[in-house]
Amino acid sequence: MLNTAIDAPPMTLREQRHNLLIELVLLFAIGYNFLLAVVNAKVFRVSPAMTYVAELAIYGACFLIGLWSLDRKRTAMVFTGIGLLALLMLVRLFLVWSIDPKFFRDALIPFAFLVLGAAYTGSLPKLFLRMALIVSLVAAFELALPKVYGDVVNPKSYFVNARGASASSFWNQDSNLFVSATRPGARNFLPSSNLPRASSVFIEPVTMGNFIIFFTAILLTFWRWMRPVGIAASVAMIGFLIVASDGRLAAGTCVMMVALTPLLLRMDQRLGFLIFFGVLLGAWLMVWASGIQSYEDTTLGRVFFTVYSIRNMTAESWLGLDFDTPYKYFDSGIAYFISSQSVVLVLAFLLAYSFAMLMRTIEGQLFKNLLIFAFALSLLVSNGYFSIKTAALWWFVCGCLWQMVPRRTVPAALPPATDTTPRAAVAT
Repeated sequence: MLNTAIDAPPMTLREQRHNLLIELVLLFAIGYNFLLAVVNAKVFRVSPAMTYVAELAIYGACFLIGLWSLDRKRTAMVFTGIGLLALLMLVRLFLVWSIDPKFFRDALIPFAFLVLGAAYTGSLPKLFLRMALIVSLVAAFELALPKVYGDVVNPKSYFVNARGASASSFWNQDSNLFVSATRPGARNFLPSSNLPRASSVFIEPVTMGNFIIFFTAILLTFWRWMRPVGIAASVAMIGFLIVASDGRLAAGTCVMMVALTPLLLRMDQRLGFLIFFGVLLGAWLMVWASGIQSYEDTTLGRVFFTVYSIRNMTAESWLGLDFDTPYKYFDSGIAYFISSQSVVLVLAFLLAYSFAMLMRTIEGQLFKNLLIFAFALSLLVSNGYFSIKTAALWWFVCGCLWQMVPRRTVPAALPPATDTTPRAAVAT
């Protein structure tokens, strides 16, 4: 007999093909840089315009495939959010006669993948187990044959040609890997191995660390619906990827998520904004207690830079009217978030996330709390969660869980929408 808590319910051939198409779009979203890097290394030079076209195609596919799966209420919410983004862009254009499409793109990613995820009816744990296996295999190949990986993918050449990086910023002239893959100093894990910091399909280690955090959230959310072999494989891959990428921040975040899961499982999802501000308050207290007074190239030093940046932001930056300021804050995600979107939009996002995007399953509520915690923690040291390679994964799962209805009632559960056929919780 089919256990619908472990195996996805039977699907028609059309539904299977539809889910496969969605999976390919998601995989392309996180891996298109890898594919273009190979093309750049072995076929022809990839220009920045080609990367923009690839991203636009991804967003178009998300909306084209997913919009028809939303009910009227959720469709209205999505278009209202996008409309507010467009209105903000126009207001800023009229006030300062300047515009930066990148900031609109940063805010569009959640909507695009929320919509794509809403159309997916397959098994989330199985999907991301397969994805984690691909990431692990490529990382293993990179560690075993770093020179071959560097020649075939050549992240250095790709970031110089397609992303505007300076060749001089790659300090190791003997390596074609990303600059931080062979940064000076010993590794945190296996310090005597002389191995590079693996990037896998992400071609740079920061996003690799973000993927580890995301996959840990998947395991914490869905482990009850997974077979023992799947749980064991997931834990093994997380451990391997942490060591392979030398992910100190990823390891710390994973440990904190594991410790906080019992609390986040019981915490009302409408309090997501408190989790966000709680993390920021914790950062301020940590800087105050440590007595640090200047920037250092450490995790604590980056947290100090975040606190310092927020304290010294101008009024124009708080209102998102200085388009040069956000590019100074790549090591301070929260300062980047505010200065690129405006404090008004940041507060609107937190309110909408907490009170409008309500999940109707236990899994959805836990994952939602894990996301806002991981997002806030990341903003202390990086703006990496605004990258499509990271954001696509989190918001895709949110979209899928947003559509699900509970198998069993919980205190915070909401009734299914009445103008669409409810979908059973496929946490499977």
